[in-house]
Amino acid sequence: EDPALPTRRAQCSRTEAHHASDEAKDIDNGSFRQEALPERTQLLNQIQGKIKEYNDLLIQHSTLCSRPRVPNRLIQSISNWFYNTSNAILDEEASYITHTHDLVQLVPKPATPLRQLLERSTRFRLSKLWKKKPPANSNHYFPHPETLHYASDARIDVFVGGTVLVLGMIMLIVPLWILAITQGTMERLGVITGFVVLFLALMAFSTGAGPVHCFAAAAAYSAVLVVFLQIAN
Repeated sequence: EDPALPTRRAQCSRTEAHHASDEAKDIDNGSFRQEALPERTQLLNQIQGKIKEYNDLLIQHSTLCSRPRVPNRLIQSISNWFYNTSNAILDEEASYITHTHDLVQLVPKPATPLRQLLERSTRFRLSKLWKKKPPANSNHYFPHPETLHYASDARIDVFVGGTVLVLGMIMLIVPLWILAITQGTMERLGVITGFVVLFLALMAFSTGAGPVHCFAAAAAYSAVLVVFLQIAN
């Protein structure tokens, strides 16, 4: 709190008490533009600056609270870096990494649930498929360069996108062949039901789409299978 705020509050209280007494002269307080008390105008101008500072801090706090939380793997990665680079910064300053409830992502990178699942695997993250060369002179002052791993986000995105594409092709082609060799309407309806449920789960898991978009895509997918069922009959 600003040390001057208690003084200003006391001044406001004294001014209010003085003009609220029976001996005080009647003053029209119905207008801010025609303020009759210069001392109150001065106090309000001083308080206005502090209120603006408070509002700015409140907006900053709200903005930070709206940012997504930092994944545990990123926190662990930074902790490992601190461990491998002893005395990089003071231990008291490096202890911020232990306050996980206060850590937020300033520049979040959205990732589908499928990528989040794959990145839980250390083997996937350290794969040579998306390993890239470190920037020039980046390891010059690092005591353990063998512990650093640079991965290409673009390659991982291409891999995840290709995986989703392959799964989509399988979900379109496989049920058609199964329906073609399946006899009986009830059996075919069972196949369609199973693939629609599987398609809905894959949509929600691999693309990160909302419930409305997932149900719309599942409805279109089921319509295609039902049309094939009618043709087969």
